[in-house]
Amino acid sequence: MFYIKISIGVDSCNHIKRGLFLLVCSVWVAGAIHARQPLMDPALRDTYPDYVVFSSPNGKDSLGYSPHGLIVPVVFRVNRYDLQPNSLLDTVVQELCRLRSDSAVRVARVWIGGSASPEGALDWNRRLGEYRSQALARYLSQQTGFPQEQMTVVNLGEDWYSFEQTMKHGMQIPHREEVVAILLREPDAERRKQQIVALDGGRTWHRIIRDLFPPFRNARLAVVCYEQPREILSVPVRLSLYRSAQPASRPVLSSSFGSRRGGAMRPWHLAVKSNLLVLAATVANVGVEVELWPHGSLDIPVFYSPYDITPTRKLRVLATQPELRWWPGLVMQGHFVGLHTHVAGFNIAVNDKGRYQDPNHALWGMGVSYGYALSWGASKQWGVEFTLGVGFAEYDYDGYRNRPGGPLFESGSDWYWGITRAGISLSYKWAFSREK
Repeated sequence: MFYIKISIGVDSCNHIKRGLFLLVCSVWVAGAIHARQPLMDPALRDTYPDYVVFSSPNGKDSLGYSPHGLIVPVVFRVNRYDLQPNSLLDTVVQELCRLRSDSAVRVARVWIGGSASPEGALDWNRRLGEYRSQALARYLSQQTGFPQEQMTVVNLGEDWYSFEQTMKHGMQIPHREEVVAILLREPDAERRKQQIVALDGGRTWHRIIRDLFPPFRNARLAVVCYEQPREILSVPVRLSLYRSAQPASRPVLSSSFGSRRGGAMRPWHLAVKSNLLVLAATVANVGVEVELWPHGSLDIPVFYSPYDITPTRKLRVLATQPELRWWPGLVMQGHFVGLHTHVAGFNIAVNDKGRYQDPNHALWGMGVSYGYALSWGASKQWGVEFTLGVGFAEYDYDGYRNRPGGPLFESGSDWYWGITRAGISLSYKWAFSREK
């Protein structure tokens, strides 16, 4: 059984076509698991859901494609990997808890796979497959206490297999035969997309994105059980769901985003950036942000302005403002909160009254900030970041009359409370394998 949430328009023709699509997709979207028939009484085995797969620890499993043995409890929004609980997922949680206390079986492992629909950049879709599979693994572990070490967490990347099967056996769209021919003869994902787009200027491709791809943005699972509580084999059951679009001797996915168990390795991110608001104030600046841990980063901007705007107007600064950031989701994507400090030397004249500079004692302070970052481009490498922070600063100053050779007329120190960080920053990001 599959749970697939898809928006359906009011047009009756679309109702019929999408109904046919859902029927076909329920058979093909998972390409699920079929283990060798167990010795358990069939009547007893039928009391378990289809996604509970029985395997014998004393023999090798015979695996193949079957419409049974896998469930899709989570369908994600496009380009998202935040998991939203639903009634079907609640049922899976309850069943896994029941299986763990069932004396007739032992849960050997939980197989989890995450996928992305084939539109968009290949690199980002591979990340989505990884993040979606990990999101479901974390959720099940938190809700049931089942250890992530006993989960086989697989990144399925772009779900070309389900797309191909749906096109072959169900959905009727313009240029269907041409699309199927492209899928059969062209193994390269990018060239596939280009050739389908070229059929009619992209109209068929956009129809496919709208009507076919939403269910492929999912995380799916199967629960592999032994019939009796026995010692788990050291060699795990290997669950092969999808045939690769690549030659058989090559892995389906790249090593950076391949199949990994519970504690999967995430890519490591680095970005360079510049604050456009500070540039508009004629202060040159550049920053570096580096990922420190899965939800944390360190942002270090440097500001430098060594020149006079006019003989009586100047905004000379040399400053830095390091900030530790926490990201609820992916680092350098979405919302974040930060804790920053600042150190600055200054020589400033913005009116006719006076020129103020630090007397060899730099301004310093601290603050907290909130921001939001978003990305664009084929590989999501370009980004823009909005941030605003509040805090305090302590500084000493000497004031001089704002004219050539103007005398010292004031010295003192003060505290400032208010906005300490603001910016609209343009960034360019890299993602590196942690193995490198």
